[in-house]
Amino acid sequence: MKTLVLALGLAVCAAIPASASDYAFRLHNRAEGYTINGFYTYQNGQWSDNWLNSRIRPGEAADMDWFSNEGDCVVPFRVSWDNYGADDFKIDWCKGVDNIYMKDKGFSWD
Repeated sequence: MKTLVLALGLAVCAAIPASASDYAFRLHNRAEGYTINGFYTYQNGQWSDNWLNSRIRPGEAADMDWFSNEGDCVVPFRVSWDNYGADDFKIDWCKGVDNIYMKDKGFSWD
């Protein structure tokens, strides 16, 4: 299983070299008026601890990393927002996710 470990020194808009990991990605907040306060993954029947150590305001982004290329390709993730709650999503991490764009409704990735 993928190890759920935060990038050391995770900070909003911090840069991690592309060669640092097979599963590094950038989480972008493209929602208007909503601040992201949590990012969680679901494995082994439970949600992880919050990956974020700070909030991601609209227009901001944060670098994140699995620090592993082992485990399931499709791992659900949950994003929580100030004054809203949380939404659950699924993505195939093995398809080379570089960016996740959270929107007012749904998300996209490349």
